Amino acid sequence: MRSVTKWFLRALSGAARPYLRAYGLLQTTKVFNRSALVWEPGDERVVVLAPHMDDEVIGCGGTLARHVARGADVTVVFLTDGRQGGAPSAEDQAQGLPMTTIRKREAQRALAVLGIEKIEFLDAQDGSLHADPRTTARLRELLLRIRPQLVYLPFFLERHPDHEAASPLLGEAVRGTDLEFRCVSYEVWTPLFPNCFVRIDDTLDLKRRALEQYRSQLADADYLHTSLGLSAYRSNAFLERDCRFAEAFCVHSLQQYLEFYRSVARPHAAPRPASA
Repeated sequence: MRSVTKWFLRALSGAARPYLRAYGLLQTTKVFNRSALVWEPGDERVVVLAPHMDDEVIGCGGTLARHVARGADVTVVFLTDGRQGGAPSAEDQAQGLPMTTIRKREAQRALAVLGIEKIEFLDAQDGSLHADPRTTARLRELLLRIRPQLVYLPFFLERHPDHEAASPLLGEAVRGTDLEFRCVSYEVWTPLFPNCFVRIDDTLDLKRRALEQYRSQLADADYLHTSLGLSAYRSNAFLERDCRFAEAFCVHSLQQYLEFYRSVARPHAAPRPASA
């Protein structure tokens, strides 16, 4: 197992080096020593795939705010309709709003905090995301229209069915196209083996304020505490004490990412819902 872990980390690190500024981090163990890089987000064309409304803030909210500050063109694509999770506020209940509408409004407010105006809702059924023809076609159309340089998505080893499903959905959406971009995998439910880090001290307040807009989700669990706690933990990758918060990612080319997914994750992926 130790040799497999070392190979996996070397492969992840090697995939990022052509794109990122080399800088040795993680001096805590021999396995992680010099396995990760520091990345400075720029003005790229960015697409973010978020299975649910709030995943984009938890996984990469601070980094997205840094992209926006550099003039990036950022589009967030929510894959499911969010019908399953959360508790409506008294005000929302009084208006009789469905949970799908509540969560979309929260998403719009959260992304406004981060400075993101472009939002797409694919409206797959929450809890049953898979690469069905309608969702695949809509995602393919978006990717071909935007032609992103970076695509953020949950890492394929995330232990949530909708998060796992994002990777095969992306694979089907790009099948037969000439699309080429970097996949930037983020963490929400399951900590990943990172090959790059982004400092978010300067954008932490924006991340916090954006996440606070998801009132229906915070009513069920204190995601604000756990998300900021994870960002605080990720700062231990830096030797310097001036970094207090960071976000961690795995960065690959599209081809490398899909190869990793097929070789590692597919046997363990959640089963697809039966066809009607």
